[in-house]
Amino acid sequence: MSAPAVVSALTDPVAAAAALTPLLRERAAEAERAATLPADVVAAVTEAGLFRLWTPRGLGGAELPPPVMFSVVETLATADGSAAWATMIGNSGLFLAWMDQDLAAGLLDGHPEHAMTGTFSPEGRGIPEPGGLRLSGRWVFNSGCPHSRLFCTGYLTYDGPRPRMLDGRPDWRWAVYPAASATIVPAWEGALGLRGSGSHDVVVEDVLVPEGHTVMPFYEPPVVDSALYRVPFFSLLKMMMAAVPLGIARHALDLLAELARTKVRSGPGPIAEEQDVQIRIGLAEAGLRGARAHVLDEMAGLWAKALAGDEPTDAELGRFTLAVNAALQASLVVVDEAFALAGARALYAGDEIQRCWRDLHAVAQHRVFGRAQWQGGAKALLGLEVDRAWL
Repeated sequence: MSAPAVVSALTDPVAAAAALTPLLRERAAEAERAATLPADVVAAVTEAGLFRLWTPRGLGGAELPPPVMFSVVETLATADGSAAWATMIGNSGLFLAWMDQDLAAGLLDGHPEHAMTGTFSPEGRGIPEPGGLRLSGRWVFNSGCPHSRLFCTGYLTYDGPRPRMLDGRPDWRWAVYPAASATIVPAWEGALGLRGSGSHDVVVEDVLVPEGHTVMPFYEPPVVDSALYRVPFFSLLKMMMAAVPLGIARHALDLLAELARTKVRSGPGPIAEEQDVQIRIGLAEAGLRGARAHVLDEMAGLWAKALAGDEPTDAELGRFTLAVNAALQASLVVVDEAFALAGARALYAGDEIQRCWRDLHAVAQHRVFGRAQWQGGAKALLGLEVDRAWL
């Protein structure tokens, strides 16, 4: 099947994201109650073209430069963390750059604008057979699965009692298949944070995945030759994911500044007039802005390398890894301070600062921000051997 006509990149995707801010904030509480984004929010994000930002151009995507993608996700996160997370994960059309493009076009079936969700943990089992593989498994944290058209999930290949090995590692790949091939098991209601992201479980039982409908971006080169997909895959993920905590923290700090002007605690005036509050807000503001600038600086260096067709060094990847984790830590400081200074009012359901606190602590659990990333980044800077796939 031939690819659909190329869709031009969005004129101003950041402005498109900003235009959604009132809707996302208005519907955030409803999304939390439903444990997924409301249908009209999904429709608005889809119509704005925000689910096809990293899908290959030849398949109808936009292939946005990473700094622009960062700004889109950050803008959405300042409106609502769940909507930002679901939209970011909904750009899993990125993975199709590692697949034969005619096969990828067939999976999209002329609809590159719809969300595609993915979870790369190898929680499935794939058994090779003529024509493809027989896939079974249950995957957690499939953000946006209720509104996604395609799923992409990790599996280990079995041709015996143990996983098949390739080059000294398990044969781990990701299968791409239509949402209709899977069953969504509601499991996200009452999650601590990102409650509106629809991160439910997905179950597949003995589904035949045709040959060629699998990808492995960690260890294989992309099929599509463009600067975007020359960025090492895990670093590419972090370029958009780092925007989520920074955006959520920005929202929390703005809410706190507004609250501080009216909240009275023990003195005759609002807490904005208290020296300790001023110092704490100043430190949080400076830390957040510094961390954001650090991420964007290291990102710019890696993007320049990709545009030039050059391979980044381990040290460059390590510095970016450390910048991303530092951004998360600075963001956590912000929401912790906002929650503490908001006082008892932040304990009530529906409080926006509380939602920012919960959402950001949920984001912090993702492997991209894991403690091992500090070690990997430091090892790279020290010139020690490190697995580049996870930098």
